[in-house]
Amino acid sequence: HGSVSQFCNPLSGQCNCKERVKGLLCDTCMDNFYGLDVTGCKACECDAAGSISGTTCDARTGQCVCKPNIRGRRCDECLDGYHRVQKGHSFLCLPCNCEKAGTVNGSLLCDKSTGQCPCKAGVTGLRCSQCMLQTYNLSV
Repeated sequence: HGSVSQFCNPLSGQCNCKERVKGLLCDTCMDNFYGLDVTGCKACECDAAGSISGTTCDARTGQCVCKPNIRGRRCDECLDGYHRVQKGHSFLCLPCNCEKAGTVNGSLLCDKSTGQCPCKAGVTGLRCSQCMLQTYNLSV
């Protein structure tokens, strides 16, 4: 799939590779490309903020090497139980820290973009850790 034609250099055996493809037989994607098929290789497009600098993606799957608490093929999503906090051109994934007693069904998962935990009726706060006015006794 990676060669331009079925012919190769008769002395070296080097095939003429498509763009973004390498190897004597044109059977490997270049760094930061993946998924060799009849169309060649696709760009990994790892998220610079979420992937570890200086690493390359998996040449077969395109999976980028993610920083802690980050997931996704491109390393552009937070793991479950974490929410995204934008810092300029970068982002961090911080733990939700939901108060189990104050969340619906004891959920420890928050909204991945806002960090808001799913609060029970009468409970408020980002972490569902406070009773609303005129209510008391936050417990399981």
